[in-house]
Parts: sequence; C-alpha cells; structure tokens
Amino acid sequence: MISVEDIYAGFLIRKQEENREKYKGLESYFSASSAGSCFKKQLYRKTDIKEPPMDDRVMRLLRLGTVVHSDVESSLKMYMEDPDSSYQSNDIQVFVEHRVTVPELNIIGHLDIGLVKKESNAIKVLDLKTCASYKWRMKFGRKPDPKGNPGYNMQLATYLYAFSKDQEITDNLEMALLWYNKDTSAMREEYVDNKWMDDAIEYWEELNDYVDDLEDVNNVEAINNIEPGTYGVPMENWECRYCNFKDIYCKGV
Repeated sequence: MISVEDIYAGFLIRKQEENREKYKGLESYFSASSAGSCFKKQLYRKTDIKEPPMDDRVMRLLRLGTVVHSDVESSLKMYMEDPDSSYQSNDIQVFVEHRVTVPELNIIGHLDIGLVKKESNAIKVLDLKTCASYKWRMKFGRKPDPKGNPGYNMQLATYLYAFSKDQEITDNLEMALLWYNKDTSAMREEYVDNKWMDDAIEYWEELNDYVDDLEDVNNVEAINNIEPGTYGVPMENWECRYCNFKDIYCKGV
C-alpha cells in the first residue's frame, strides 16, 4: 500500500521549492522575514549550499500556517473585488502578499497585509501568526509574557519600515501581529510598538556591516569557522535548537 504520510512529505518539499522560485535571481538580498536571525545562518543562506531539509512534522506544522495565510489572503482579495460588500471602503487600499524592498539595507520580502488609509495618509501592517493554545495563554492569558517575541516584532517592524518607504508615507504608522489559535480558531490582534523599527534597522545595518567585513561571503569554509557564541552568532541561544544548519555545518552553542 502507499504511504500517504510520505506522499504528503514529498508534496510539502515541492511546495517549499516552488516558494524559493519567487526569489530566484534575488539571492543577494536578505529576506525581511529573517529579521533578528543568527548572522551565521544569514550567511549560509547567501551561499550556493542547499539548506538541509526540515523534519516532516515541522513541514506539516508550517504548512498549516500557510493554509491559514492563504484563506485570510483570499478573503481580503474577495473584499477588494466585491463592490457591493458592506465592508467596502473607497478610502482604504488593501495590499496582500505585497513585495517590498529596501535596497540600502539589502532586504526583500512579501508582507502579509498592508492597509493604507488614503484620506489620513496612514498605514497599518499586519503579520499573521498561528499558534497553539499554550502560546496563546502566554500571550493573552491572565499573566502574559512581558518579553513577547523580539524576533516576530523585528520582522513586523521591517515590513512596516519597508512598506512606509514603498508608499512614501512616514507618519501615522501602525503595526500588529494577527494571531490565530490553531486549537480554537480564535483570532486576536497584538499591537506592536513602533520603537521596534529602530531595533530592526539597527539589526540590518549591523548585519550588512558584518558581511562587508568578510573577505568572501560565499566561502562556506570561512563561514563554518565562525565560532558560535561570538556577537550575532546566534542572536538568541534557543535558535540553535531549531536551526537546519546545526550538526551539518555548524555545531551551535
């Protein structure tokens, strides 16, 4: 008999490869969604080496988030295309999976949702995140985690900065993480302070300076020799546990 699990794994690998095609010819750019990541991981992704495959369970987990993203995007496209919708507003322009670039920071990415209110010249960017009930309770329960998720905040701030430049709007900026509880299907916005834009810009400037200081950014051997535990490698110790390059190219911390 056939193994449905194995067939699904092959399907997910193919989908990942199709997604990479969006960035073909743009390998010199950093992905906006990788804001706050380990410098060494960023360097590996700029070389010709293939990123080791994810575990099948992790691929399924990520795919679930992609399916939710796709549904939300479809709903917004329906909203934009239906002139009789009770939610329709001529004053609001909606952008879905919109490509943004910041050449001076060497960044490219596709933001989930961008809203532009034309009358007040205001912008709001939302990034959709799926999570299980435990993380939801840590986020919105009686005793929420005060630290939040710096990585998510930096990603979102990168998109807001890039989108504001894309739309040439520098004031009235707002951003939020849009959470979807995979166990209950509850949805809720989490406001993120604009101060994270300064942190995000500083991160990208430091990463670009780090790259400029290397003699050969495509030299895998030279990247391998970068010692974990030095500045930016990794940014957070927990990164190593989930890194695809660990144990193959890098020993981690």
